[in-house]
Amino acid sequence: MTHIAGGWEVGGILTVSTGTPFTLAMGGDPIGIKNGDSADFPDRIAGCNPINSNYRSTGQYLNIACFTPPTAPVSMTAQCAVNSFSGAAAAPSGQIYCQNLFGNNGRNSLIGPGLSTLDASIYKNNYIRRISESFNAQFRVEMFNALNHANYQSPIGTSTVFSSTGGPVSGAGKLTALATDARQIQLSLKVIW
Repeated sequence: MTHIAGGWEVGGILTVSTGTPFTLAMGGDPIGIKNGDSADFPDRIAGCNPINSNYRSTGQYLNIACFTPPTAPVSMTAQCAVNSFSGAAAAPSGQIYCQNLFGNNGRNSLIGPGLSTLDASIYKNNYIRRISESFNAQFRVEMFNALNHANYQSPIGTSTVFSSTGGPVSGAGKLTALATDARQIQLSLKVIW
């Protein structure tokens, strides 16, 4: 009975971290810097939570309704580009869309989904004294992401929320990739002498 009940070892590594910061962008080159990479940011609407609370079931991480193309007070009409975001919905009250203005949702201002994973191991030591005093045939079960928790990457590939005309981009803010693999289990026999 001691041979079956004894010699067990259990181990684990719990990893928990916050998500990766990411930046939302406007499509095209609305501010006209001609560098091939959009450097304009949308505006974030004050008091609106940009992260969907049910993103794990829907796959939609961002609440796109919390963002608009860059806006300015009506008093800045003379400083704004003439053809400002023709594809956008109506601007908020007292505001106009301003194509040549940076939005207020700055670089790396949003944090992606957090990461949590548990790696676990179970070892059974089988000492065989007939061979030698230290001979051990150790049976090992190792599980990576033992709870099979889905850890999503930040929606970097879907971070363009508006086109160059200010229209919403289909699929913006969707989660499209996992940061960790699904559960993996490995069995092994290790001989120690």
